[in-house]
Amino acid sequence: MSKKRITLIDVARAAGVSRATASLVIRGSSLVAETTREKVEKVIADLDYVPNSGAARLRGQKSRTIGVIIPNLVNSFFAEFVEGIEARLDDSGHLVMLASSRDDPARQSGLIRRLREHDAEGLILIPADATRPETISQLDRASLPVVQAMRHVGMGLSDFAGSDPGLAVRESVRHLRDLGHRRIAYVSLKGKTSTRIERLESFDRHMREMSLENAGIIEVPLAWDGSPQSAGMVSALNPRPTAAICFNDILASGLLRGLFDLGLMPGRDLSVVGHDNLSFIDLGAPPRLTTVQVFPREIGTKAAELLIRRIAEPHAELRDAIVQPRLRVRDTTGPCG
Repeated sequence: MSKKRITLIDVARAAGVSRATASLVIRGSSLVAETTREKVEKVIADLDYVPNSGAARLRGQKSRTIGVIIPNLVNSFFAEFVEGIEARLDDSGHLVMLASSRDDPARQSGLIRRLREHDAEGLILIPADATRPETISQLDRASLPVVQAMRHVGMGLSDFAGSDPGLAVRESVRHLRDLGHRRIAYVSLKGKTSTRIERLESFDRHMREMSLENAGIIEVPLAWDGSPQSAGMVSALNPRPTAAICFNDILASGLLRGLFDLGLMPGRDLSVVGHDNLSFIDLGAPPRLTTVQVFPREIGTKAAELLIRRIAEPHAELRDAIVQPRLRVRDTTGPCG
């Protein structure tokens, strides 16, 4: 036999207050005296009361939910990014509804539709590969506040939180140049995301500006079991590069494993630079990866702050929040032999 759901009226009766006062406590209003608040909160805990969000929406209250759509669940970068979002939204009383687009624009569209059906107050979106600018325009017409993060389908279409791809690549190239490397390859994912395009353009530009030789672009899948093949592909380039910059730490870790399989030593036979500085990077045995730290948690926090502002001020001017990356030099880069 099912138990009767505890209602706000039950809470109010048990606490000896009016329903309106109990509602004010639920919403965190400052109009309630501290002693009254403590009494109501104790009753809420004792009765295990959970507000009915569907009923609240029928009364015209906000859903207090924020949608977050990321490209995949493979890269732990996105977990750190979401942690930053949740930490900031906890302060504002919002709940995160997280979903993965799997880098599929059609799946992404379905996820956005379901978020709208659940009356999400806003959306933080890392656009799937091949997302069209119209996606952001449609959200604007639907009055759903959106912040693009890390990737974008057009700057100036929405608020944006991310890193500086040009600076990240420049620091990587400069570091390798200062070690004496002249032929450098780039190991990348496939696709047409803004981050890939911007980093490859930056790589080509800085290589030319520093009078270095672009040894080639290697494309591999984002998979722990697929990226090691990049070692053989880099070694097959003619002339063979002495260093490689990787799109992210997953590809870099795969390259390191592939080098070991070929009997080559990272930092001696091939210098390797990653990108992201994922939390596990410092935990492994040597050689530890030289990489660019991007601070995904801070970017997530910035994205949440931009969205909270956009919800409160729908017509405010657009803002970009750019977190500056930092090169972390470790074991996988060394002097050109």
